[in-house]
Amino acid sequence: MLARVTTLALALVVAGCGGVAQPSPTFATTAPIAKGHLPCPPDDAGRVIALVNQARRRARLRMLGNDQHLARFATSRSAAMASDRRLSHQGWEQALRRYGLTDDILGENVAYNYDTPEEVMSGWLKSSGHRANILRPAFKRIGVGCVIDPRGRRWWTQDFAG
Repeated sequence: MLARVTTLALALVVAGCGGVAQPSPTFATTAPIAKGHLPCPPDDAGRVIALVNQARRRARLRMLGNDQHLARFATSRSAAMASDRRLSHQGWEQALRRYGLTDDILGENVAYNYDTPEEVMSGWLKSSGHRANILRPAFKRIGVGCVIDPRGRRWWTQDFAG
C-alpha cells in the first residue's frame, strides 16, 4: 500500500496455448462509463505505455506493444471500479478469457487517485508487485485504461498479456 493512494497488483501465470483470439462478438468490449464519470484524456494511456517501455528499456527487456483490445478491457475495468468506488482484481482473469485471450500469462495493475501518468507510474514502480508486472519478461502487450470519477479522482488499470 502506498500512503496517499491505494493500489493493487496481480500477476497470474496460466497454462494455455498462447496467443490472442479475436474477442467474441457477444462479449461487451467495454463497460459503459457511469453518469458523472469521464474518460481520461487519450494521451494519458499513451504516456503510461511510453513510461512502461522506458522502464523496460532500462532493464533491457522487449518493448510492450499497445493492444487496443486490452486497452478497451482496461478502460472497462477502470469504469467498473470507479462505479463501485473500490479497487479490485475480482474476476479480471476470467473476463479476459471470455473476451478471447488465450495467452499463457496475464497480469493486471490497478491504482486510484494519481493525477498524471507520471505519478501513477512512479507509484507502480515503487511497489514491488506492480514493478514485477511492468518488468515481467514474458509480457508482450499492454492495454491501459483510465476513468475520472465525479470527485475528479482517476482510476487506472494496466492489463498485460504474453
